[in-house]
Amino acid sequence: MKNLCERKISYSALTVLMLLGVTACGGGGSSSPATNTSSSVTYSTTSSKGDYSEWTLSGSSLNANWEVINSTGVIDYTYAIAATCGSADADNIHSCTVDSSSCADGVATCPTTVLSGTFDMMEVPGVALVVHTSAASGGDDLHAGFVKNASACLDDVSGDYTFIHTGVGLQKNFGMFRTDANLVSIDHTEFGFDTTATSFSGYNNQSVVYRSASGPDTLTNNGCVNGLRKRTTSGGDAIRAMMTASGLYVLDLPAGQGGLLAFNVSKAATLADFANKTFGGLVFPDDGPVEPFHANSAALVSGKVDLNVSLFGGTTFNIMGLTTATGMTNPTDADFSTSPAGYSSSPLATAYPTTKDIPGLFKLGKLFDSGRVILAAMKFNNKVIAIGMVYNYRDPGYFNNPSTGNPFTGPGLYNSGNFILFEK
Repeated sequence: MKNLCERKISYSALTVLMLLGVTACGGGGSSSPATNTSSSVTYSTTSSKGDYSEWTLSGSSLNANWEVINSTGVIDYTYAIAATCGSADADNIHSCTVDSSSCADGVATCPTTVLSGTFDMMEVPGVALVVHTSAASGGDDLHAGFVKNASACLDDVSGDYTFIHTGVGLQKNFGMFRTDANLVSIDHTEFGFDTTATSFSGYNNQSVVYRSASGPDTLTNNGCVNGLRKRTTSGGDAIRAMMTASGLYVLDLPAGQGGLLAFNVSKAATLADFANKTFGGLVFPDDGPVEPFHANSAALVSGKVDLNVSLFGGTTFNIMGLTTATGMTNPTDADFSTSPAGYSSSPLATAYPTTKDIPGLFKLGKLFDSGRVILAAMKFNNKVIAIGMVYNYRDPGYFNNPSTGNPFTGPGLYNSGNFILFEK
């Protein structure tokens, strides 16, 4: 039997990117009905560790089928959880108490500890769900996803998608994905950030780096059941994808790789969409607890939208396009207008020659430390949903990589936290 301790865990947050709905028409075909009745809604989620779950919310009752996935994408074991959730607080967070739980063995033996205690849940009703489980209620894990579409197996999902990687401690951060109608023939591009610095004191610049292999890939089709496509990559990893004709999807990768959260480029938000709005959100750093927050945005002025955020005692950032100068130094802005080395060989480079050409990508200014932020934003049901990631300098002398628990393999820029921002 495979032991649980052999799993490579990635504590992250960008899984929250998955706060995307699936009930609108668009994308590559006609819309299909979601798993949603007048009394209950089921959400499909991936997690910061790379687990796949389905959560059914009926009033105050929340029931989960939680598949704990190992580093090859195979199910170690499956939890079934029943919980009761209280009323939402000012930040839209519900505290849920585990009423009962059970576990079924997969390729590994279930833990002997019975799940108990409380965990937090945030719902965008009928659109998306975020659950942050605790150590007692299954482990420090962040689950996020959208309304399940049981008929998604029939959807034509062809098209181009913008995505952000989930998974703190990773150097693959964002990119694009092109698929045929059934997620078999794909092209993908993945980008990250790097620096020539070999110590933190020398970190004063950064560059965009192309991190994926070029050329198309063909996935092994392992079928689709109840809306969930199962595939195997050419590298042998088992993956799960809840993709819909609405132009949104969550792709669940093996443990240690987090997941991908994405939207069809036709759903991409513009900078003007951020202006004069009220937002709620969650932030997930690699060095502290998950925190809810609220924010208000100002008008679009000189290519920037100020965002007043309740975090850190209240502060203001601004949202801007990738080529707008932030004025920040140490490090200075990355160059998003030049094609990174190696990217020109990608099939996607013809339509999107540089990273500034990827629809729906933005960055933040007015940051007060060396961390830098990129976010992907879409519109769903005329509302803005943005998923962001913070990247920071890390080296083996000072930090352990959250995805492995071991020192980083070398100095560089890694995903150090994620957040989600949704329009109220």
